[in-house]
Amino acid sequence: MSSSKAIISDRTIKKITEQAELTSTYLVFMAMAGVLAAVALLTNSIPILIGSMVIAPALPPLGLISLAIVVRKPKLALKGLTTAFLGLAIAMISAMIVTWLLNITHVIPAETNLIDKELLAERVRPGWYSVIAAVAAGISGAIALIKQKTDTLVGVVAALALVPAIAAAGIAFLSKSPTVGFGGLFLLGINVGFIIISGVLTILILRPERRK
Repeated sequence: MSSSKAIISDRTIKKITEQAELTSTYLVFMAMAGVLAAVALLTNSIPILIGSMVIAPALPPLGLISLAIVVRKPKLALKGLTTAFLGLAIAMISAMIVTWLLNITHVIPAETNLIDKELLAERVRPGWYSVIAAVAAGISGAIALIKQKTDTLVGVVAALALVPAIAAAGIAFLSKSPTVGFGGLFLLGINVGFIIISGVLTILILRPERRK
């Protein structure tokens, strides 16, 4: 078929749209991902950081945006954007709340420099490594969604590019370090953009495989 809408079956579009629904479960998972990411960044714990990425359903909304761009359905793109934005906002707020609670209860000493952490510092400085990770997330994510490989942990790659950055930004803003916070948001924006763009390109490249 020559139409771009024929690249993806209606069934696949429907399934991805359902996966990107803004539900209470999605918001709870994103909130808990934000909590775990904050604890991981504050304690320099890579295992906990990995845990935050495993539970974060960050991929489907961005995958829906890429798909919607290809099939020219702006309403679906807006749906994916809304879900992604609110999920990331909840993750950021949750990260800030748990950091604040740890601080006022003196689990973290009041005089501690919250942003002087190795893992956190890495998540507020955009660099080529973040671009590469975002591109990998976009490509693998698009393939997983289109091929309906929902039994894989491909979504962890997308969460790697998103959740730590938004949690780091929240901690920085809570610590009254806006420059560092905006660095995290800038990194997040770069990652989101490259995930979507690489997802679009991947779907277009997969077009010849669509025979029906």
